[in-house]
Amino acid sequence: MSLGQKIRDFRKERGITLTELANQLKISPSYLSAVEREIRKPSIPMLKRISEALNVSVSYLVGDTDDTITGEKLRFMRESRGLSLEDLAEISELPASMLEKFENGQATPDLEDLKKLSEALNVTLRYFLDQTDRPDSLGYRLRKLRQKQGLTVAALAEKAGVSPGLLSQIENGQTTPLLDTLEKIARVLNTSVSYFLMKQEDVEDLLATLNSDILETLGDPNVQAVLRAVRDFDASEIKYILNFIQFFKQNRHLL
Repeated sequence: MSLGQKIRDFRKERGITLTELANQLKISPSYLSAVEREIRKPSIPMLKRISEALNVSVSYLVGDTDDTITGEKLRFMRESRGLSLEDLAEISELPASMLEKFENGQATPDLEDLKKLSEALNVTLRYFLDQTDRPDSLGYRLRKLRQKQGLTVAALAEKAGVSPGLLSQIENGQTTPLLDTLEKIARVLNTSVSYFLMKQEDVEDLLATLNSDILETLGDPNVQAVLRAVRDFDASEIKYILNFIQFFKQNRHLL
């Protein structure tokens, strides 16, 4: 698929008209139309502006994608659903052999494939297509959480059993870790893999990963009140609260 076709398809996918996108980019609709019809090529700065407006990475638009992150996201979501490749193939109507290539980074899913996968896995298309250089990217979140816990790159690398160089590349968005590596890092930082791979502020994607029992619990007003009260706490403060609750449960008969 050409650059112009991708821009047009992503624009329509977002429900944005040609004129609306042109106004947002502060360019003429005729120029944008020429870009979509492959009559004109956008400059690099303009391509970046288009990618930001459509909320999709520049690399995906130009076809220079990092298939590893797409594959890891796909595998992570499939496994979180408890689906085998054959199960997902049946639901998405895509061949299992093709899905395996997607997950291994040996092939790149096109927009139609991603639509089928997002519907089959009950996640938004944005889960696969969001830019990786945003403040909520994997590297940014990793660096922010590491610094919040007072760990240097070297210290976290040693605890997780990875090289400092690799960890630095992940934080800077220069490479994407394998799922096994990300799991090791997540364990050291006392968080989940989903924290790094998903847009947590995107409620649809976040809730889609939870089972029905957890959703029912989260619907309890008392549980919601507790979560609102502790949402800004760091890991050490949460542990303190949990210890206090345990102490209270053991000694409440004395009250």
